[in-house]
Amino acid sequence: MQALSRSTVALTLALALALPVAARRADAQVAPAPSTTSTRPIAVSELVEFLRLRFPTMRVIAQVRANCLAAPLTGADEQRLRTAGADDKFIADVRASCVASNQMVAIVDSSGGMITPRVQQMQRSCERGAVAVCDSVADLYIEGIFAPKSRSRAADFLLVACSAGREESCVRAVDILEASAEARDHQKAAQVLTQRCDVGVLAGCRRLGGQYAEGRGVPKDGERAVALYRRACDGNDAEACVEASALLMEGKSVAVDSAAALGYLVKACEKGAAPIAAQHCAAAGASLARGAVPADDARAVVLLQRGCDAGDARACGELAGLIQAGRVPDRPVAQAAVLYDKSCTAGRAADCASLATLLAEGTAVPKDVARAVALWEDACTKGVATACVRVASAYVAGRGVTADLAKATRLYRAACDARAAAACLALGHMALRGEGQPKSPQAAFRLFEQACAGGETAACGEEGLLVVRGLGAPRDLERARARFTTACEGGAVAYCVDLARLLVRDGAPDSLAARAVALYQRACDGKEPRGCGWLGVALQSGRGVAPDPVRGARLFASACEAGDSHGCAQLGQAFATGTGVATDHTRAVISYEKSCTLGDGDGCSALAEMFWNGKPMPRDRARAVVLWQRGCAVDGAAACWQYGQRLVKGDDVPKDEAKGADALARSCDGGEARACALLAEQVQAGRGVPADPTRAQTLMQRACDLGLTDRRCRK
Repeated sequence: MQALSRSTVALTLALALALPVAARRADAQVAPAPSTTSTRPIAVSELVEFLRLRFPTMRVIAQVRANCLAAPLTGADEQRLRTAGADDKFIADVRASCVASNQMVAIVDSSGGMITPRVQQMQRSCERGAVAVCDSVADLYIEGIFAPKSRSRAADFLLVACSAGREESCVRAVDILEASAEARDHQKAAQVLTQRCDVGVLAGCRRLGGQYAEGRGVPKDGERAVALYRRACDGNDAEACVEASALLMEGKSVAVDSAAALGYLVKACEKGAAPIAAQHCAAAGASLARGAVPADDARAVVLLQRGCDAGDARACGELAGLIQAGRVPDRPVAQAAVLYDKSCTAGRAADCASLATLLAEGTAVPKDVARAVALWEDACTKGVATACVRVASAYVAGRGVTADLAKATRLYRAACDARAAAACLALGHMALRGEGQPKSPQAAFRLFEQACAGGETAACGEEGLLVVRGLGAPRDLERARARFTTACEGGAVAYCVDLARLLVRDGAPDSLAARAVALYQRACDGKEPRGCGWLGVALQSGRGVAPDPVRGARLFASACEAGDSHGCAQLGQAFATGTGVATDHTRAVISYEKSCTLGDGDGCSALAEMFWNGKPMPRDRARAVVLWQRGCAVDGAAACWQYGQRLVKGDDVPKDEAKGADALARSCDGGEARACALLAEQVQAGRGVPADPTRAQTLMQRACDLGLTDRRCRK
């Protein structure tokens, strides 16, 4: 055989040294090589070159043993080696090495690729019980080094080691088999896991449970999966506890059992290692606190505290929420602030917003509005819509920041777009008032509609108020009734009053009057002063309820004291007429004045009549007209009637039929029959308004429907 070039020899050694460390370590376990052949058996000329290049003799001998000599060593060969620097030991080791036969130097593996003799040798060592070599062979098949790339063949060799009890090899084999797309590989994985579970390997039980839960390699069987998870969980495998909990909570292949699911989650909290265990503690504590199972605040606190102490931010935040809600009696709310601060520092933006609320209120902790606003603003930028609502309200009121309605509008808009219904409601009010944006009842209506659809019941009531007036949307009393009902039933009791008023308008039957009384009572019980005031009206009149003027007067007084303008007006009427109380004109005037100041048109109108008639104070008709005008400006039907008819007739005011028609229209809309009739005359004749016989007829019909006693209604 011809001598090889220096580069070829170097390449040969480089390839030899490229074998995995695990493979080279296996040499000590491998018997001398049989008479197999290599890709190129080593010739004496190569050995001479190795010696000349001063390669380590131990490495050279190892390669000779691995690849065999090309031909038996002769005396001449020995002389050549000694000349090159070989000693007696080197020559003896070479002579003891195998000699290649004339067969092919490589074979075709069952996976379809060429495999070197070295790998063949390692495979035989694996099969003879050298289990560490099995992993090395598997590595060669996985990486495609000196053997074809084949994960299936790699699994075969790993399973040889697994059958000998090498757990690491079992895990690797199952990983490969489970990742396969072949059903038979899944079945093989299930067999391996079954064997491992049977001998007490808990991880094997857990993984086998996953196969039964998903029906992978075995029939789908949720009960069997839970049993396997339970076995592993009872053996302190926290991950199995979590899997059992998830399976029972979701109920995908087994009946839902929230209580058992929580039990496993608690075990995961108790058995797992931090920080994973801390997360399970947080989840278990939250489930107990939120009533996913029968609530148990005491147990929830223990779990959440464990999770928080282990560094889980969610657990700290959940525990803070319980304390703030008063569900941990022995802990003051100040502790909630400390926990929120810890969770906030760990990056939970929602808890930053909760801390900000405590700081803004300043009851449990020192008040710090500036920091609260900063926290809300930061949480808002991180997507916490409720924080956007809070910081926007701060910019509206100028609390902790300079008032900025434009910025408040942008923040409310961002939160509304993120489906925070409260933001849409607040933005609707701003649109109605023209704050931070152009005044637009239409925009307000759309925002109230959006907020109502998002579950903000007060917004449903606001939408109802707009459609009653035909403001921003067509007038639609049926829609208004539906919206008021939604708001009232949803707990926004102020709109129970509006629903009741809608039910009894235009001469409704007594059955509806009784329902209205129940709605007034509901609102009054809910601390809504308007409800108390209107309940007093019903008790005074006896409509829908047994008359009780004394109780009615007391309700007027309580409503007026709470700032209800209508209640003040009714209290003034009670003192003026001696209904339910002793007649007292002085107190009547005081009550009417308060009512008018608070914006009640009827109160303004009643006070105006006192000045117009000169009872009980000196006559002052100029002031009476001003009061009627003031009452009409807030849509008081009686005030608009008095002011409008005087404008039309020029009675103590400059005659102005157009302005009078406008006032009469407001009064008619408020249910004043006389105003409808007088406006019908104007419209018929075209005085102050365009002539319109059809509209005039409609107005007259409304006057009759409202109870006008006139010959025109008897036709």
